[in-house]
Amino acid sequence: MPKVNVKYFANLRELMGMKEEKYRVEDGTTLMDLLLNYIPDRHRNASESWKRQVFETEKGDIRFDKEGLPSVEYLVLINGISCNSIREGKACPGLKYRLKNEDYISILPPVGGG
Repeated sequence: MPKVNVKYFANLRELMGMKEEKYRVEDGTTLMDLLLNYIPDRHRNASESWKRQVFETEKGDIRFDKEGLPSVEYLVLINGISCNSIREGKACPGLKYRLKNEDYISILPPVGGG
């Protein structure tokens, strides 16, 4: 069973009540599974706020694209690389990335500037 590290930044730190924690996940667990299931299941008291902050929602429900992937509002890094930039061979799995032992997941709020 892989063990992954999750680090929260900014308002998520306050919401989760911590800045970092570890998760032991089943083999084959994806980044999407971690964000949609593991984290909210552990933090049931914050799960609704988690959903509204991290994902794009419509009438309180997470929006999914035609491929069944949720629309994530936050920047999610895996070992310092955007999940949308991770390459496995020629493919870019994004939220379908299968977590590996000792992966380091960082979740940051969207940043804007001008």
